[in-house]
Amino acid sequence: MELSPGRPTYRSSHPDDAWTPVLVAVVNNEADFVRARDEHWYRIPVKRAPRQIAAEYLALYQTAKFGASGRRINFYAPILRYHLVTRAELLPDQSDHPRAGDQYFKLELGELQSLEKPILNERQPRLTFIYTTLERLFQARDVADLWLRGAARQKLYTAIRERGLAVECWYPVDMDDRPEADLALFGPRGRLTLYIDEPFWDESDEPEPEYAPQSAEEVVHLNAFDVLRDADGLLDRLFGKQRPRPTFKHRP
Repeated sequence: MELSPGRPTYRSSHPDDAWTPVLVAVVNNEADFVRARDEHWYRIPVKRAPRQIAAEYLALYQTAKFGASGRRINFYAPILRYHLVTRAELLPDQSDHPRAGDQYFKLELGELQSLEKPILNERQPRLTFIYTTLERLFQARDVADLWLRGAARQKLYTAIRERGLAVECWYPVDMDDRPEADLALFGPRGRLTLYIDEPFWDESDEPEPEYAPQSAEEVVHLNAFDVLRDADGLLDRLFGKQRPRPTFKHRP
């Protein structure tokens, strides 16, 4: 999604389903919460924004500053449109603020809706942004349940084992800040190392990437959302639909 100053981008018109993307964002003061509730907008500084902000819904994580109603997600709202504006345009009464000229994403929201059961934060010391799905938002009991990577790893591991391939979880590989690969497949042609990344959504019309490594020595990054939505289809794309299944064998 590309934004230009003064030109709003509208949310997708696709009907909601279990896979509808949700952005979980932090609100840590009453003024920003009132703006979301009463004025129906939320701001994200461009300098601190996640890689992509495109989503159909925004869920608000209220920090401990909200007392008894804090450290949890109580509300969510549909995102109606996006704007790229300056802080001075968002808050004209603070035009002399040191960051008045900084750019912000302004997310226009529909009415805040209460979750049937708040999503508590009992394990994460600090949160920033989380991408998740509408189904996860409605089912989660703790914010840790919103992350998609763990569930995607287990689903892909099961799908690979069902194909009779040798696979290991948490395989030690020295790669930047991730010393362990999510999965590693083994066979006569070597090792195929898989990393599963938390998802982001891009509202472009670009086709989905083709996962087709040239050899079993390569490292492949997979989107957790893609894995959960269709693990078998992703494996078909990874290995090539027209080619025979790779001749990996279980290690003795």
